[in-house]
Parts: sequence; C-alpha cells; structure tokens
Amino acid sequence: MTDAAEFTPYWDKRLREYQKEAIRKMREAARAGARNILICAPTGSGKTEIASCLADMNRKKGKRSAFVVDRKSLIKQTSDAFDVHGIEHRVIQAQHPRFRPSLQTQVCSAQTLARRQWPDADLIIVDEAHAMSEVVIARITPRSTRALGLTATPFTKGLGKLYDAVINVTTTNKLIEDGFLSKYRIFACAEPDMDGVKVVRGEFERTETEKRALQVVGDVVAEYLLHGEGRKFICSAVDTAHVMELQRQFLAAGVNAATYTYKDLDEDRDETVTEFRRADSAIRGLITVTAASKGFDVSDIGCVIMARPLRKSLAEHIQFFGRGLRIHPGKADCLILDHSGNCARFWDQWNHVFEHGVGENDLDTGKKREKPKFEKNPEDAMMKCPQCNRVHKAQPFCPGCGHEYPKRQAVEHVPGTLKELLAVGTPKTIAATLWPQICGFARERDKTRPSIKNDEGRGYALWLYHEIVGDFPKGQWFENTAPVPPTSEVLGKIKSVQIRSAHRRRSAAGMEARA
Repeated sequence: MTDAAEFTPYWDKRLREYQKEAIRKMREAARAGARNILICAPTGSGKTEIASCLADMNRKKGKRSAFVVDRKSLIKQTSDAFDVHGIEHRVIQAQHPRFRPSLQTQVCSAQTLARRQWPDADLIIVDEAHAMSEVVIARITPRSTRALGLTATPFTKGLGKLYDAVINVTTTNKLIEDGFLSKYRIFACAEPDMDGVKVVRGEFERTETEKRALQVVGDVVAEYLLHGEGRKFICSAVDTAHVMELQRQFLAAGVNAATYTYKDLDEDRDETVTEFRRADSAIRGLITVTAASKGFDVSDIGCVIMARPLRKSLAEHIQFFGRGLRIHPGKADCLILDHSGNCARFWDQWNHVFEHGVGENDLDTGKKREKPKFEKNPEDAMMKCPQCNRVHKAQPFCPGCGHEYPKRQAVEHVPGTLKELLAVGTPKTIAATLWPQICGFARERDKTRPSIKNDEGRGYALWLYHEIVGDFPKGQWFENTAPVPPTSEVLGKIKSVQIRSAHRRRSAAGMEARA
C-alpha cells in the first residue's frame, strides 16, 4: 500500500481522496503482476485528472507516456487538460502545431495511430477503453508495455480478455451524494412503439427505428417547451435524418438547436462546440447521434433528451445520461426527458451500476456465460407517476407532484440511514427525521454568532434542508421545532453541502472577475 507522500504537493492537493486511492490500488495491481489495468471511472469522477497525474508522475521519472483517445475531436480536450496541469506534451496529428517528438508525454488518436507507427512509450493510457479499436487491441494484447484503460462503461464484448485487473474509482450515486455530480429527475415521455422492429447485431434495425422515431419528433419538442425551462440541452437521435428533422422542428418552435454529426464539417463542429460551451450561448440545444454521446463535457447542460431507442447498448445509455450530470454554478439538477424508453428498458442495470460500479465479474471475456443477475430490492423498483410522468424508485408519493400511490399491504419500511431515508422515505418521514436535526445544527451555529437574528437562523435551516432534500419541509416551523443534535451522518452531509456552496461561490466570483 502506498501513501499520499508519494504524490507531489501539487497532486496531493489537487486529487480527491478516492482518486488517490484508485491510483494506490492500480499500483498494487501492477505489483501483483497485472500489465493491463482497467480503471472504471464514472462521469464526474475525474478520470482525466487521474490520467494527468499518472502521465506527470511518469514524466518525472524520465519515462514516456502515450495518451490515446478514440476520436480526433477529443485530442484538443485532452491537450487543454494537460495544459491546465502544466504538462508539456506532443500531439501526434498531421500538421499539428504541437509536433514536438522530444517531449515525453504524447497525445494521439486511435485513427492516427492506425496510419502511423506507435510512438515509444513506457506507459500507454487508453481513454474510452471500451471502444476497443483494432490498433489499440493489437498494441496492448502482447502486454509488452504497461497499459491503463479508462472507461465509465466497461461492457464491451471481450474487454475482460484485454485487461488483467479492474479498479473501481467510485460510483455515480456516491458522487451525487457528495455533491460532485448533479441530482436528476426523469420523465417518461411519448416514445415510439418498437414492437416488431427487426434486430441487427443486437440493436434495433436503424431504418425502421428512424421511421418510428420520426413519429414522435413533435412530442420531443413539445415536452421540452413544457418541462425544459429553457435549459441548455443535448438530444440523441437515431441517424442524421432524424437529427435534421429534430433541428427543423426545434427551430420552428423558436428554440435554437444545432447539429453535431459526422456529416458536419470539422470546422463547423469546432465552431458549434465553442459557441455551445459559452455560458451565454445562443445555442440552446445540441442534437447528435453518437458523436457527442461520450467524452463530451459541457457542465451547464441542464436537460438530456433521449430520442434514440436502444435495445442492448447499456454503455451508450449510461454515457448519454452522464452528459447532463456535471455540476455547474446555479444548476440544481438535470432533467431527463426520455422519448426512447431506455430508462425503463435498462432500469435494473443502470441503477445497479450507479450504486455499485463494475467488478471483474461484470466484464465480458468473450466466452459464453449467463447474463449477469442483479440483486433486486423492492424499494428500487421503477414507478411512473400517472399524473406527471415522473419516473422514480418506489415511494408512497411521487417526488415530483406529490401524487399518492395506493397503499400496499406489506409493512411499511422505516428508513434507517440518511441515504436510505432520502432514497425511499416519504416527504413526511424525511421531514420528521431530518428537520429537527437541521434545526439543532442551525441553533448551535447561532450560538457562535450573537448578533444573528432568529429569521436568519430559520432561513439558514431552510436553505440547508433544501440543499440536502431538494425541497422545503412542508408544514414545519423553525420556532416550534424541538432541536435534536444531528447524527454524524447528517453532520457529514451538512459539511458536503457547505463545501459545495463555497465552491459555487468561488466559481461565481471567478467568472465575475474574468468578465
């Protein structure tokens, strides 16, 4: 086991604890003999930070690293990240201004390497490792060079043969709980009827899927106008014809939407992305097939529209879901408008991955095996509100509109931990348990500030409760609530809220200063 002293002061301060732990586990696996190591890092866990640290540490040892992306469009994103950390690097791409062969850290795309000789490297870092391009497979299969694969969705057939060990960095639900990722709300909207659609290589046949998806394009636009709140959005589509029709109808409704497909010229795509990333962008939405479904990070996306039905591609579903989970100043949550049926189709699988991550037994080794079985908890069952179409885990009430479901005959479960309470508790049980603890914390805080007024204490308590729960404690009064000392778990949650709030303030101040 290594310790934090092995990290330079810069990285010791920069990396989160779970990122450091992932690097320690990676080293342990290497010492145990693993040559190809897969690092499973969900959206928002900072896989680029981890990769940058590893490349930097390798450089400081006088060794060479090759960072391989699966698409040319991601080269600039990776290069910019290395620049942030002061890592001098070479970009292997025709006529690229950063052609500096003497540098120890190199960034390249799999497409470029398919036409060129691989650069000398002591460490190969493969981004989006689940893509499994032929040129990468051929290079790392002999295990002559240490290779690290980075992925959020390690479900590709045969991936288990290519890697010797799996390191789980953290889980999506833990990142949401700790405030590193955004909460989300899912609405099941009008979707195409996929009954009878032919299956080709495991997925719905594209031509027929496009025809059926085109029938609900009007609903896609209408639901965004109804629920979207004008948020910046990203929308998936079946193919380019579907993309163009979606754009046409969004524009007709007065919503400025741009396309991002392989048919767009490179310079047009670059210009579109640059504009879309702007906080005050004139582009409200980006419509894509797969080009922007993974590795495309714009943190102020507040709405994800799923309009491309998938049959088996869990990885594609999770990747696209993740495009809206980045946190951003002023962003309370991400809205998922599902016109594909994917959230319901993959409900058990994606919830399992969000909660538990991926282990070595979940990787496909290319051999025939039983389909992985997920342990099902009745409280994780999917429910769809008949009033507002909100999709959520089992609760007595819809968390969106408050619709009360018929009472079940089974004994009602009383949540124990705070996490469990927030996941399955009713608004009343959450308020009854959490609100007195919040009031207790706020009153103790007030004692350290003699000049504070009672209404300020009440306001702080309400703010804290809303940050944790996402709603206000209905029917509860600060003055009339008997305070209760908060548990260690609640104190930890309060601390994470305070840290997140301070981060938002610093980010907002930085944006004002730059403006």
